[in-house]
Amino acid sequence: PPSPPPPAPPPWQPWPKPPPSPPPNPCLALVRPRSNFERCRYLAHAKLDRSLLMFSNLNEVTLSSTSLVAANLTEATFQQAVAHDAAFDFADCDDADFSGADVRRSSFRNATLREAAFNGAIIHRTNFSRADLRGASLIGLYQAQSVVLDGANLQGTAISNSWLIRASLVGTNLRAAVVDDVNFRESLFRGVDFAGATFVDSRFDFADLSGEKLDGVVFEAGHLAWTDLSGASLQMATFTASVGLTQIDARGADFSGAVFEGATPFPFSPEGR
Repeated sequence: PPSPPPPAPPPWQPWPKPPPSPPPNPCLALVRPRSNFERCRYLAHAKLDRSLLMFSNLNEVTLSSTSLVAANLTEATFQQAVAHDAAFDFADCDDADFSGADVRRSSFRNATLREAAFNGAIIHRTNFSRADLRGASLIGLYQAQSVVLDGANLQGTAISNSWLIRASLVGTNLRAAVVDDVNFRESLFRGVDFAGATFVDSRFDFADLSGEKLDGVVFEAGHLAWTDLSGASLQMATFTASVGLTQIDARGADFSGAVFEGATPFPFSPEGR
């Protein structure tokens, strides 16, 4: 018997229409000074450059990959916010509160952060280059590896109970800073202003302080092990008896007038062995 004829092709149909664009993020309508985002907490990937959000409540808001370049965030609160990979460059963040926030890999380049709080924040690989952090509160930063503080102004800032592992401090201003129980393991210091700085119970193991001017700096307790101090100037520096100096490289270092309270003046090898 003959084969049955092939089925007729389906009637022509136009390509399906693209889905409609998603509605605008309703949270964007709240972008204004003194705003409260308690009931609308999603601003991820938003473009909020030059926005005015001073005195706003952004606690627990998602701001991942959000751009807040040159925004005014004075006295805004970002407690527990998720703001990784965000851009705060040139933003005014004076008195802002980032306590407990996740700002890893975010950028605060050239931002003003005077009296800002980052207590307990996550700042892995966060870039604070040339940021003004005078008077900021940097406490309990245990998730703070590879932070960039190049050119940052930390004059008079209190930093305590933190692990700034492999941090970069090139041209950083630490004048009169009080640093208590901070681990600078493997960190790089270049051209830092240490005038009047005090380091209490802090560690510089494997850190690079070569060629730095540490004249008059006070090291109270703490530990310097395998630290590179070659060519550094430590004139009139003070080392208390509880400072551990182990296998440091002090070739060419100048300890003129340095005070070793209760300790042998050179409890280490100047040749770094």
